[in-house]
Amino acid sequence: MAISFDSIGQECVTVQSSSISAGTPCKFSANGFVSACSDGDAFHGVAIKHASGLTTLAVHGFVTLPYSGAAPTVGYCALAAALSGKVKTLDGAKEYLVVDVNSADSTVTFLL
Repeated sequence: MAISFDSIGQECVTVQSSSISAGTPCKFSANGFVSACSDGDAFHGVAIKHASGLTTLAVHGFVTLPYSGAAPTVGYCALAAALSGKVKTLDGAKEYLVVDVNSADSTVTFLL
């Protein structure tokens, strides 16, 4: 039996944005507006869908994203945005509950 955390406890908001790809870590950059994060930024959510200038942003719940650099660790781990819509470990960043690290696919599943 496979274990899946996809969409468990997910809460989303709809906000304005320029074009953002699904799976991109995002930050609020103005009232009701989000933008993609730069390398090392704290992120407030993950884009789920974008259409017509609006983005559905997951702000709570489990998500799976690709990571770059050193593999995160299971348990509480400090994560920040990385280049190309990924996340990375970063000392001093906000800690998230990591429940799965797939080093073969370079993905991490964590609770926003």
